[in-house]
Amino acid sequence: MSPFALPVVLTLVFVVACSSGRDAHRDAAPQVPRAELSLALDTALVLDSAAALIARHSSVGLITADAEGRPRVRTVRAYRLARPAHTRDRFTIFVLTRMSTRKVEQLALNPAATLYFDEDARTSYATIMGRATIHRDPQLPRLREFLDTATIQFFWPDYPEDFIMLEITPEWLEFIGPGIWNDPDNWRPQAVIFN
Repeated sequence: MSPFALPVVLTLVFVVACSSGRDAHRDAAPQVPRAELSLALDTALVLDSAAALIARHSSVGLITADAEGRPRVRTVRAYRLARPAHTRDRFTIFVLTRMSTRKVEQLALNPAATLYFDEDARTSYATIMGRATIHRDPQLPRLREFLDTATIQFFWPDYPEDFIMLEITPEWLEFIGPGIWNDPDNWRPQAVIFN
């Protein structure tokens, strides 16, 4: 585990727990905690470095909150658009799954999600905080690039009836890596807010 992993995991648990109380309205507008963030000194460098890390590591920790507000984490594969139209699309993550998984039920109740990408060899990590959309229509043009025959057979044996895919749209991203270190006063990673 990298020296940054424990503080990151604890931060993720806190963020998910605080944003996932039972009284939270699932359609409420997302609130980016701007005052808590240490904004990037060089936005392009942070985004390019985070994108490179994500490209090298498609396995990611997906954190959701269960019905009791407890953070739940599992490893999933992150898919990204081949030709993103804008910066937010560049960091939008798609997760192929099945209807029976707990994450689908959890995100239906509370769409707040956090993705955690870690690279111990480079002492780097990226977290994406966003909101999930649950897609049930495989005909959406945005999803077509992920739907080859082998993928369909693996994930959805009764396709298209059992089709389901998650789209996590980023609200903000945090990154630490070589040359992009955390704030020395509060240890917060450098952050980029998606407008």
